[in-house]
Amino acid sequence: MTPPLLSIRDLRTYFYTEAGVARSVDGVSFDIGAGETLGIVGESGCGKSVTALSILRLIQPPGRIESGSRIEFEGRDIVTLGDKEIRDIRGNRISMIFQEPMSALNPVFTVGDQVAEVARVHAGMSKQQAWDRAVEMLALTGIPAAEERAKQYPHQLSGGMRQRVLIAMALMMKPALIIADEPTTALDVARDRDVRWRSSGRGGGRRALCQTAPSIYRGPHPLDAAHRPRSGEAQRHSRHGAGSDRLAERMPVS
Repeated sequence: MTPPLLSIRDLRTYFYTEAGVARSVDGVSFDIGAGETLGIVGESGCGKSVTALSILRLIQPPGRIESGSRIEFEGRDIVTLGDKEIRDIRGNRISMIFQEPMSALNPVFTVGDQVAEVARVHAGMSKQQAWDRAVEMLALTGIPAAEERAKQYPHQLSGGMRQRVLIAMALMMKPALIIADEPTTALDVARDRDVRWRSSGRGGGRRALCQTAPSIYRGPHPLDAAHRPRSGEAQRHSRHGAGSDRLAERMPVS
């Protein structure tokens, strides 16, 4: 039996405050195989984003991942990796699409430079090679006139375009796993579906996708498009319901 790409066991992420301990994630376990899509659905504040951030060890004080938690990716326990090892994984083997693009993007650099930096750091590309690759990825996410948009700063783009920039950044290194924290809420339905299709690797490649979404959503549910295979694809998709810092239920999605 093929081992899962990502295996999480008894993940506990707590925040220690003067008011007491907030158990944001308390004993969560799940697996994601290569090419699979996992959806984590739950109300605001139930721990979806903290779970996503924990996978890449992006939890800041006063939060911490508790001892005994295991986050195994490609056979290595992320919890025990050194700083250099985890940096080699972030943005390279595992990418994350953050929920708030205006907070995630640096306002003093053009969006093209920020997307290109991923390729310069992880692939050793020249400045021009990285720039060309960044423009290509921006165009892939549906940004019109990508060459010109790449020269603009985050505040010059709409909310939807900023989200596409983060998606382009996540796709740059063709990661094995993309963690998407409610990534397409500002996109129209058609573009939303197309971006999810590409993010999950079905636009070329075999990529796993772990995605969060609110439990209450007006219109088509934000996980639905990721669960509809194209052209007769046979992939396993599942949706996990989260509530009160634990996984409440698991269900397959056709």
